[in-house]
Amino acid sequence: MAALLLTAVLSGCLSKAPSQKSVLDQSLPQGTTVPPAWQAETRAAGDVENEWLRSFQDPELDAVVAEAMVRNLDLAQAAAQLETVRQRVIVVSSQLKPQVGLGANVSTLRDADQPSNYTGARGLLGISWEPDIWGKLRAQREAARQEYQAAALEYAWARQSLAATTAKCWYQAVALRRMAEIQQQTVEAYAELLRLAGIRQAAGKVAGLDVAEAAANLDEMRSELSQTQGLLQSARRNLEVLLGRYPAAALEVRHEFATLPPPVPAGLPSSLLERRPDVAAAERGVLAAFYGHEAARLNLLPSFVLTFDGGRMNDHVLSVLRLNPWLYHAALGMNVPIYTGGRLSAEVKIATAIQQKSVASYGSAILAAFQEVEDGLTNERILGEQFSHLESALKQRAESVRLATIKYKAGAYDLLPVLQLQTSQYETQIQMIKLRNSRLANRIDLQLALGSGFDGSPAAARP
Repeated sequence: MAALLLTAVLSGCLSKAPSQKSVLDQSLPQGTTVPPAWQAETRAAGDVENEWLRSFQDPELDAVVAEAMVRNLDLAQAAAQLETVRQRVIVVSSQLKPQVGLGANVSTLRDADQPSNYTGARGLLGISWEPDIWGKLRAQREAARQEYQAAALEYAWARQSLAATTAKCWYQAVALRRMAEIQQQTVEAYAELLRLAGIRQAAGKVAGLDVAEAAANLDEMRSELSQTQGLLQSARRNLEVLLGRYPAAALEVRHEFATLPPPVPAGLPSSLLERRPDVAAAERGVLAAFYGHEAARLNLLPSFVLTFDGGRMNDHVLSVLRLNPWLYHAALGMNVPIYTGGRLSAEVKIATAIQQKSVASYGSAILAAFQEVEDGLTNERILGEQFSHLESALKQRAESVRLATIKYKAGAYDLLPVLQLQTSQYETQIQMIKLRNSRLANRIDLQLALGSGFDGSPAAARP
């Protein structure tokens, strides 16, 4: 019997897991194919590179991201969750190994008609093992392993996402600080125009309308400055929470933006499936569901358990009967599911549905990843064109304000057009700041979407 069981165990094997191409074909709707190149225009060819964070040449940002990796509490939760899944693999794998236990007890019996106590002792060693004849336990173990691989990839994605989020929050704070500085300069410019209007009114050269208009513009700009300063404080607190600090709005940020790095190489769409941790995690989810379905299907077959118990029993009864205190017991148990009220077949259907869901989820993750890259590449071009046009417009507006101010001081120009030109220049400056921030944020999002690692290691590197 033992030989037959050993032969069955050795001959039992798991079904072959589906290949990546097979999973990809099943996950995408019929007729949807991955093109050989990105459809959006890209000026940089070549494979995707890692270490995008250093390309911004911003040492302060490097330090902030490094601190977030160590102190961020959400990432700490993700690490703890990953350890939970890792230990679950050990728990599931233990079912393939013999289970050994030791039991012992000591008891005392007192007979009222006897002058002494009767003491007994028992010590038993128990061993049980379920031979994995059909491969059910191995399927469960492989499902747990794939779930761990998926969790490890999700943790890697959490690190990449945290780096990107921290960088974008950093430059958002830089943008707000720069906006506050521009608004402060505009407040000073409006205050100077108000002073000039007051002088000209005192000289009888202008009516009170110029003074009132200049004062209104000044008050409105002071209001905008206060609002921006409040947003800057909130942005600092947001960063401090990401870094695990108390939100005291004490974090110092740069006065200027980092220089936008050169265009990034986008690689090929097909390579995205392996670079992106979240996409690779979804693929592992499909494999985990496949093995989960295998385990549910094999659970319909009979199961066997080998048990062995042995030990020593020493008590008064055995002594009286002159029996050997050493006992041994071995048994082969078999469980054949005959009627379970539909439970086992329902579990197979549940596993089938989970498998179908995981395949569809993988397809959704792929399409979402492709969309993020295509959007990022398109935005690279559009934002670059907008920046070039707006930069030229800002130069023209600055010159207009300079000339109009000179003419107003000379009395050859009314104040209202000067204020209008000054406001237009301010609005263009604010648009430039927002556009700089948008370009940096889009570049960060594009690096994340392409599966580029922030710290020199591949983004999908599992811990």
